[in-house]
Amino acid sequence: MSWRFILGLVVGYLIYRLVKKTMLAYKEARHASPQESKGQDTEMLVQDPICGTFIPRQDALKVQKDGKDYFFCSEGCLKRFRRSGPG
Repeated sequence: MSWRFILGLVVGYLIYRLVKKTMLAYKEARHASPQESKGQDTEMLVQDPICGTFIPRQDALKVQKDGKDYFFCSEGCLKRFRRSGPG
C-alpha cells in the first residue's frame, strides 16, 4: 500500500469521527431538558406531554383541561392529546 492511500484512510476516518460527534451533540442539544439547556431561560420552556419535546412557552399551543394548562409543539400532538387525554 502506498503512503497516500494510508493517509487518505486516516484523514477519512478522522472526518467521519468529527461528523459523527457533531451530529450526536446536535441531537442531544435538541432533546435536552430545560435544566440542561444552556443560554435559555428555564422558566420560559414547557414540555409537550405527548412527545416530550421542550418548546418556548410563547410558541406552544395551549389547552386547558380540568383547570390545568397543557402545552403542545404541534397540531398533531394536540390532536393526539384530545383523542387520548393526558398520559
